[in-house]
Amino acid sequence: MRRFSALCIVTLAVIIWLLPAGAAAVQSHKPVDVVLMTTPFGTNMYNVGAAFEQVFKKAGSWVHIKHQETPGAMYMFKFMVINRKKMIQGQIPQTIIASGAGSLDYLAQGRRPFDRIPWPTTRTLVSNQALTGFYAVSDPAIRSLRDLAGKRVGTAERSRPFLGVLLDRPLFANVLGIFKKVKWAPLGSVGCKDAFLNGKIDAVRLGFGGKIQIAPDGTYFFDRVAPSPPTMEILNSGKKLYFLPIEKEWTLKGYDFSRDVIVHPALIKKGAFKGLNRDLWARAGFMLLQCDSSLPDDIVEEIVRVRHEYKRAVAKHHAALAFFPD
Repeated sequence: MRRFSALCIVTLAVIIWLLPAGAAAVQSHKPVDVVLMTTPFGTNMYNVGAAFEQVFKKAGSWVHIKHQETPGAMYMFKFMVINRKKMIQGQIPQTIIASGAGSLDYLAQGRRPFDRIPWPTTRTLVSNQALTGFYAVSDPAIRSLRDLAGKRVGTAERSRPFLGVLLDRPLFANVLGIFKKVKWAPLGSVGCKDAFLNGKIDAVRLGFGGKIQIAPDGTYFFDRVAPSPPTMEILNSGKKLYFLPIEKEWTLKGYDFSRDVIVHPALIKKGAFKGLNRDLWARAGFMLLQCDSSLPDDIVEEIVRVRHEYKRAVAKHHAALAFFPD
């Protein structure tokens, strides 16, 4: 009997020793809920949240991701600042946010419109795919973004300033000089798609996910991109489209990183998506998951582990998610 017991103990020890690191981590941690806030349905960041919730569940992680759709940045970042102490004290679940590198300085420094809710303890958690975009019209007489003066142009909701006014103003005011002449329609990704296809607005911003490549001269480019769901509907609508580039020099001149969001000029290569028959300059930004500095280290490590080890599983949820960097 003693020999049998000893053999069982040794066998159990060997099994535990052979367990993958992730499985061992699950054995040693109690389940923890972590809320992942994202922008609304139809956005690339929404896709990240939906995918992470499912992938973490299938991975058997002790971190239970709870995807929460929100109206956008104004809601998410205000929530983080107001509820930071409650998260630290364990009164409410820890929260992370699907966001972009372009917002970090805004929040940390408390630039307007976040001057009343600065978030100096914001941190980057892990990288996601890059996002890029340019404009499309159905009127062949509109040949350049300069021709959008007096036109109805779709943009993000007011609750999403980093893809709305904070992204639009530097380009259309500082460079093109027509910001106040444009009739902005802050309808959001899905609303802009519907309005454009129904002829209610003249121009719409198309959005794509991809992995930024670096050319020998140091410039950014995409050789493959995947459209967001609303953009996919526009491209497949049968409507005749004319693409308006955001010229490289416009982005370089228009955005001062000491006061504006951080975006970069990037060349989308011919054939990067179906229907693109020429190289096209666009804006691009690096996307990420954002957290507070108080997020416990073991939760950080587990999120990073699952993000990297299950990258292929994440990619199955949407084509754009296949472009996560290694």
